[in-house]
Amino acid sequence: DGTGTCPYAQEMQSFLFLFAAFIPVSIGQVPVPSRPPGFVIQNASDTSHVIIDVFYDLLCPDSKANWPILQQVMSHYKNDARVRLVLFPLPYHHHAFFTAFAAQVVIARHSSTYQQFVSLMFDHQNELLGGGETMTQTEVQEHIAEIVASGKIGVTSEQIMMGFKDESLAERAVLDWKYSAGRTIDGTPEFAINGMVVPDASNYSIADWIKFIDGLLHPASDSASNFMS
Repeated sequence: DGTGTCPYAQEMQSFLFLFAAFIPVSIGQVPVPSRPPGFVIQNASDTSHVIIDVFYDLLCPDSKANWPILQQVMSHYKNDARVRLVLFPLPYHHHAFFTAFAAQVVIARHSSTYQQFVSLMFDHQNELLGGGETMTQTEVQEHIAEIVASGKIGVTSEQIMMGFKDESLAERAVLDWKYSAGRTIDGTPEFAINGMVVPDASNYSIADWIKFIDGLLHPASDSASNFMS
């Protein structure tokens, strides 16, 4: 996690076949989605020209550790940066796809509480990383549904379980994964800023982020390209 590299190419291929078990999406082709990938967790003013794409796995400890930093970044640039979260479940986190699937259910049912859902999954991450390894697929789904219901975010456990049967929502989760892989994302957390992947951003402190984004907003005073060099 968080290294930006994934040495498990064979497992990633197997992971795609797991996706294919849910819906008939061609492994070799990424269809044009009906909506942009991911979910915008912060909009910005019409004049803003900073767009941050965030690639997380909800069962990745490094993504969990980065979440408070990202929230600080969003708070600091709430009018100046548009932030989109794309879930990229990693193959060696065996239940990660189900959390990405549940995310699509929350977006469909009660999108205004999506950030609360992300925090909730991170808070209960160890339950799905540790003891969750011995659970069956149905038990994992039921446990995720219970977690969501316990958070009182406007989505019931019944809605989550019904959502797990919705092929269109599974397809969205798969396409988000394939979009990420197509962008050469191979670990989490990773970031693309204004369309360019920034490999070191996963290690940025809030001070680093401020220096970088200020360089984009005010290039005459301090360029982000200088920060990267």
